[in-house]
Amino acid sequence: MTDIRAASKTPILPSKSLAGPALMAVTMVMTFLACLALGSTLLADSAASRWLTRATSAMSIQIVETAAQTAEEQAPNVLRQLRDTPGIKQVKQLEKEDLIRLLEPWLGAGNIADDLPLPVLIEITPDPQQPLNTQALAAEIEAVAPGARLDTHGRWRQTLETTAAALRLIAVLVLAMVTLATGTVILFATRAGLLANEEILHVLHQIGAQDGFISRRFEAHFTRSTLWAALAGLFSAWGFFYVVSALVAEAGSLPFLLTLTPIPVGAVLISWVVTRTYVMRRLKAGI
Repeated sequence: MTDIRAASKTPILPSKSLAGPALMAVTMVMTFLACLALGSTLLADSAASRWLTRATSAMSIQIVETAAQTAEEQAPNVLRQLRDTPGIKQVKQLEKEDLIRLLEPWLGAGNIADDLPLPVLIEITPDPQQPLNTQALAAEIEAVAPGARLDTHGRWRQTLETTAAALRLIAVLVLAMVTLATGTVILFATRAGLLANEEILHVLHQIGAQDGFISRRFEAHFTRSTLWAALAGLFSAWGFFYVVSALVAEAGSLPFLLTLTPIPVGAVLISWVVTRTYVMRRLKAGI
């Protein structure tokens, strides 16, 4: 028993075994990639939700010139009809300067002539407390202004929803592949550690050490290595998203960074489960 207690204070596996650096390096990379996949998914999902909310809560009316009336002549009739329509919270007509700023990225600054026939754009904010019949509204504004068209952004919203769903699916697949690869690496590292220390295991058996005692030594070794490597991967991911926060402010916020912490926790759990399962199976099989 004295020998066993002394052995419990001494690691079975050497601290600088061949499997250690390789396991830590791969675990750190896998954790970093998993954090990137999870963080990118959260940012994309958050951005898509904001865009979808704006697209759902805002519509626009474009009024173009017809053979009989200019866009400016039709605008008062449309504004009057919108103010009389229930279910509309706010109506705003964009100024000519706003339209020019919207067109400049496409036509170039200073390339918009004064005689260019610009449409009239009216932004509509529906009342969330009262449903709005968009089909009836489209017919009503066309009746008072032949050049007016209601845009509910339906096609753009559908494209955005499809893109967001595709990003989520890709991120889930990446996380699954990273998880599988991490578990496989830990499994082979554990096997290499067992084979490299087979004589130590036989000696411990001969002095009366139980399988559970030996397994706990291996679990402590690989779990500790995985923990430090996973934390290094997490900190690297935090640094990456902190740099990205210059473009996306949300990426540098503390709540967002904390959402990445389940990744290293999951890596440590994988290490413990895989190590214990494999070591106990090998020990019961006689190594």
